[in-house]
Amino acid sequence: MKIKKKYLSSFFCNINGVCLDKNQIKIVTSKRKNILVLAGAGCGKTLTIVSKIKYLIKVVNVDPKDIVCISFTNDAVNKLKSDLNENKVDVMTFHKLALKILGKKREVLTENMLINIIENSFCNDVLFGLYNINKEDMYLLVQTFINLFKSKNYKLDKFYEFINKADSKDKLLLKEIMKCYICYESYLNKENLMDFNDMINLATEKLETSSIRYKYIIIDEWQDTSISKLRLIRKLQELSYAKVFAVGDDFQSIYRFTGSNINVITRFRHYFLFAKIFKLNITYRNSKELVKVAGKFIMKNKFQVKKKIKSTFNLKNPIEIIYYNNLQNSIDNILKNEDIDDLLILSRNNKDLDTIKINKDICYRKMSVHKSKGLQSNYVFVINVNNNKNGFPNKYTNNNILKYVNNYKEYYPYEEERRLFYVALTRCIKKVYLFVPKNNPSIFINEIKKYKNVIKR
Repeated sequence: MKIKKKYLSSFFCNINGVCLDKNQIKIVTSKRKNILVLAGAGCGKTLTIVSKIKYLIKVVNVDPKDIVCISFTNDAVNKLKSDLNENKVDVMTFHKLALKILGKKREVLTENMLINIIENSFCNDVLFGLYNINKEDMYLLVQTFINLFKSKNYKLDKFYEFINKADSKDKLLLKEIMKCYICYESYLNKENLMDFNDMINLATEKLETSSIRYKYIIIDEWQDTSISKLRLIRKLQELSYAKVFAVGDDFQSIYRFTGSNINVITRFRHYFLFAKIFKLNITYRNSKELVKVAGKFIMKNKFQVKKKIKSTFNLKNPIEIIYYNNLQNSIDNILKNEDIDDLLILSRNNKDLDTIKINKDICYRKMSVHKSKGLQSNYVFVINVNNNKNGFPNKYTNNNILKYVNNYKEYYPYEEERRLFYVALTRCIKKVYLFVPKNNPSIFINEIKKYKNVIKR
């Protein structure tokens, strides 16, 4: 027994050269069948997942073939594979798992094709005025509707149900969306193609006759899980008699437009009976001062799971609001006068990024806030934080037509946009600069400018 304790002590102090803390060790060694780990931003969720897998293989002697680890993006999967090095565990996205179950009988459609079909099929110009929305945003709204419709495995007759319940304005739009949906499904069938929603739904149906089974199902970014993906996991667990180990953060649930549902976290014990819920609440990325501001901001929504994130270091005034008349000039001025090296430039909308030039020889990346989740940088610029309809918060995301396919009541104004802003704030190690038009500041800026350790210029 003494040898085992000594071995475990050595094992947990060398997970890819990092020592686990007591809470992480408790989580990794838990034998409960169903576990949810609520991990704050920068709190070591990837380390905990990697440690759990290595512990199962090297200490519990589980065959690597009996473990599947699922994450949401290819980048996240590659990072996990790299951290697991020689361990031959199935690490894949949900869609790769679905393809494995299906045996890839059909080719997968590119995402752009749906938008192309919508552009060619949508022909009621009156609706742009009725919904006070431009053509580009209307097409994105229709795309979101169809994706959510399919993510719930709805069929054509569901449209008639919606239309019967709708008022005259929504009836017009629903009929137009139905026409786009019919064109899209006809194209898929004619070309023998399937989209990402089809993959998940068809894989769940086929699982019963498939030979694919696992004893341990480990899921990263659990907050991004849709109800259809949840059904796939529950079916796989039921057929495999497997243990489920899910890691996520309800503060960072930002993909409702793809079908993700925050209830998979808030109602985890409903879906997985007698589950044990742990919390990872020490961040190694953000300062105490930033954590306090971000935590106060996100917890304005009392329906989020209460978590008090702690930090290991201090940094004075980690958030700075830059009011500007000319965005490019303001960015140039900061880069000229501040000692900024590693930089992440974020925007709520991709097209805003195209207007920005970096006239300095520094390491930088540009992307939407959605794509930045999981990343970090010494310095972060969040640009164009304005109060337009497609600003930050984006007011189109709450379009009333989506109520038919969302099955989710928004309990707090702009709650998902609030989570997205939280993600933007928590990407930085040292400092985040928020660039705000002087004459049109976001409501989020008007809120956080009153907080301590937020400075303005």
